[in-house]
Amino acid sequence: MPTLSFTQLRHRLLLDPQGAIVGRLEDLVVLALGARPQVTKLCLRRPDREEWILPWDLVADLPADVRAPVRLRSAAADLAPVALRPDEMRLAKNVLDKRVVDTARKKVVRVNDIELEEREGRLHVTGVEGGLRGLLRHLKSERLAERLAALVGADLPREVVPWEVLDPLETELTRAKRQAVYTKLAKLHPADIADIMEELNPSERGAVLAALDEATAAEAITEAEPEVQASVVQMMEPEKAADILEEMEPDEAADILHDLPEAKAEELLETMEPEEAQEVEELLEHEEDTAGGLMTTEHVAFAPTLTVAEAIRRIREEAREAETIYYLYVTDPQEKLLGVLSLRELILADPGQRLEQIMHPEVISVRPETGLREVAELQTKYNLLALPVVGGEGEILGIITVDDVLNLILPMIWKKRAVKKFI
Repeated sequence: MPTLSFTQLRHRLLLDPQGAIVGRLEDLVVLALGARPQVTKLCLRRPDREEWILPWDLVADLPADVRAPVRLRSAAADLAPVALRPDEMRLAKNVLDKRVVDTARKKVVRVNDIELEEREGRLHVTGVEGGLRGLLRHLKSERLAERLAALVGADLPREVVPWEVLDPLETELTRAKRQAVYTKLAKLHPADIADIMEELNPSERGAVLAALDEATAAEAITEAEPEVQASVVQMMEPEKAADILEEMEPDEAADILHDLPEAKAEELLETMEPEEAQEVEELLEHEEDTAGGLMTTEHVAFAPTLTVAEAIRRIREEAREAETIYYLYVTDPQEKLLGVLSLRELILADPGQRLEQIMHPEVISVRPETGLREVAELQTKYNLLALPVVGGEGEILGIITVDDVLNLILPMIWKKRAVKKFI
């Protein structure tokens, strides 16, 4: 099927059957649905500078030559403007020069042109074009650039992104429509959504997060850089921010609140549910780069007299509330840490055995004030996926998972390597 460029089609003359000038094409209107949205209307600028919107059915001929005019079926005197429908969108106004999310390559692309396909007299949007060639065409300099590139043996590749993998960032759609627009983005891994958010400005981040469900938004924010986390949470309405913080693990919510102004953090804690807020407040009492600041209070701990079969049943019931279940901790009624065993050891044990019979009584643990370096050294030395944090009476306060330590250690390593590279 013939492929057309929106920027080459834009500003072409519109003539009626008698050759009278009706105006110039300014924009195309599409139904913003489907993998290849259909052009339903066109916007024109009349000789008296008034803007009209006409049905696309009035187009009789659309020549391939970019210099040739577009011919309409009706005489100029018989034309009358129509209105846009709520589910229609203007391409120049809402897509061209805007940024979109390429959900296939998980990146943000600026739209320099729009690719159209003619099929049985109808136009359909097939994709958008970014990159240098699309920008040069938009600036009416593509032919000159091609000749210059040919002289030096260079190429000007096209960067076309199929419409079906795009999510627009800037539209005039209602909130309900916007939630439908971001269905593709919402299916990405939270880490990919976080990477995309880091390429956006604050208002764009807010628009994306507002359209995601709270659980997905919470995971995406957790995966973002600390400065992005603080920025997006601070810009949200307190109720929305509190709901998202409640979806996070307590240690992750505490990390974000650590980076907020004290007044804002207090406001959000007061807006959160009391139980969740209390867990976060307990973690905020510790320095961020200590064991107490790194730990999460959510872990699995059972009494020593519980049998293996009973423990497995309880884990099935309670695992949803725990951040990880790498290890099962054994505690007395005062929550004093008595022993530990791995999930693998639990599953392979005799169902009738009691936990005190199979647990390891010598538990590697740290105090809340232990520094990040010592925590990392212990986890590395003993190959621990989680490290318990205990209080003065030996009671378990929480656990530090290996991913939380890596999130802090790896950026330090990369920064050191980057400095050495340039010394």
